[in-house]
Amino acid sequence: MSFMKKIITSVGLIAVGAASVQAQYAPGLTSQELAKPWSLSASLRGFYDDNYLTLPSTYPVYNANGTLKGYAHPLTSYGTEVTPSASMYHSAGDTLVSASYIYDLKYYGNGSHTDQSHQLNGRFEHAFSEKYKMALSDSFVVAQEPTIIDPAIVGTPLRTEGNNIHNTGTADFTAELTKLFDLHLGYANNVYAYRQLGGDEAPPYSYASRSASLDRMEQLATVDLRWKALPDTTGVLGYEYGNVGYTSPEKIIYAAPVTKYDYSNIRDTDEDFVYVGADHSFTPDVNGSARVGAEYLDYYKFHTSKLSPYVDVSLTDQYLPRCSAQVGVKHTHSSTDVVGLTGNTPVLDSDTTAAYASVNHAVSDKLMATLLGQAQFSTFNGGGPGYNGKGEAFFILGLNATYHFTPWFLGEGGYNYSKLNSDLADRGYTRNFVYLGIRATY
Repeated sequence: MSFMKKIITSVGLIAVGAASVQAQYAPGLTSQELAKPWSLSASLRGFYDDNYLTLPSTYPVYNANGTLKGYAHPLTSYGTEVTPSASMYHSAGDTLVSASYIYDLKYYGNGSHTDQSHQLNGRFEHAFSEKYKMALSDSFVVAQEPTIIDPAIVGTPLRTEGNNIHNTGTADFTAELTKLFDLHLGYANNVYAYRQLGGDEAPPYSYASRSASLDRMEQLATVDLRWKALPDTTGVLGYEYGNVGYTSPEKIIYAAPVTKYDYSNIRDTDEDFVYVGADHSFTPDVNGSARVGAEYLDYYKFHTSKLSPYVDVSLTDQYLPRCSAQVGVKHTHSSTDVVGLTGNTPVLDSDTTAAYASVNHAVSDKLMATLLGQAQFSTFNGGGPGYNGKGEAFFILGLNATYHFTPWFLGEGGYNYSKLNSDLADRGYTRNFVYLGIRATY
């Protein structure tokens, strides 16, 4: 549900700017988004969620001494959601600055359960000249929903209680070397810090906490050469170096006796990517991008390595005014909250393919419909019998609509569905979420 909502919310809250478009440096912003330098928005929704804790259809419940008490079922609830937000945009000469903040509060009527999330985004772009450009961005998220914490490839498809943090910082620099060649340099830093610790868990303590399995810093440095082969085609030859460093001091196999496999940093990884690709404009409205290559992973503390394919392909079509469609697929290795069992070697990561599609369609001048979907297929790497080679499939689907009563006041409603199919016991679940509400923007 939250992955779908994140996309729709970002469309409605993207930073807006000043009046004179010709005098501004504003890459990627529309004239409507440049209407004024700031925007305020608030929405009020009623909703129904039939599995807000992302629990399997039946799951074990334990007594305080660790013995099995029985089996329970997912919890359902009606609720109320309030989402105020603010955004700003400023353009001066060759510089663009934008920022936005979204606060989300969900109150569940069942048991007075409450979720809160914060999303703070900032971006700075500057063109030193026609040849040299730089962009800096940062996104800070505090949330419980897995697809708010991870809006792309999801490290854990399960909801996590507490204030869980994901911060993403990026820096990009582009230099025009000649009329035919550009050089691109990039750096991305992702920090994850989950609230759930091993001591927070109920007996029998047979699994790692989210902190142990997912707290980490991911760093990725990029250098690629871009060749303007044709007016509508740019070839790309690139290399990336990445490092995944796990930061929790906890064991990842919680109840195991002390061994070299116990602690989270046994999963630390160096990654090398080599790829070729192209960006191509098939028509003024249809654009494609492709990167294909290999990914070499060195699990240097576990003394093993792996070579895998790397794919990142997308296609975008602006097929009518105010109407667009996008499809894509990405294949890479990713972190996972699944770690294995006592006595086994740990699960190091997962081999993941994520496919996604979205359609934004203007049904009329006032009615906009959005269809969004994502399918993620993961295969566990390591973990011994019962884990190595096992996998999961995570599906998300959303249909959402907005109706503008006035330019600043609209009604909105939608249905969002998520499902996890897992080879592992007591993990798969199904979730349905329906909402109806209003939103005002100034």
